[in-house]
Amino acid sequence: MRKSLVIGLLSLVLASCAPKDDPFFGRWTVDKVNVDFDADWATPEMVRQFGSMEKDNVVMISNDSVLTLVMDGDTMQGKCSLQGTRIMVDGEPWGWFEEGIIKTETSTPMGYVKTSYVKSNQ
Repeated sequence: MRKSLVIGLLSLVLASCAPKDDPFFGRWTVDKVNVDFDADWATPEMVRQFGSMEKDNVVMISNDSVLTLVMDGDTMQGKCSLQGTRIMVDGEPWGWFEEGIIKTETSTPMGYVKTSYVKSNQ
């Protein structure tokens, strides 16, 4: 009886350590970028450059809820959580997770950059 209890508890512990099969976890790459800058502040070339830089971003969300953002050669990490459709990183709003797509919106003095990410197969 005691041996069965130990085996049962061990099985429970191992099952809880298994990777989570959750659509939120994994590697995400940029699908679309919408740069909406004020024409008085930014030239068309500046808008193209911002859009081009944003397209190289990669988001990785591990099953221990760490979000890693790789952008422009820099890496940033934070603890993330999903509150409804809202993605929070280190307690601050970061983006949305809706219909299998991650969406972010960044405000700058020149305007907004809206980015959508899709799950990568890598």
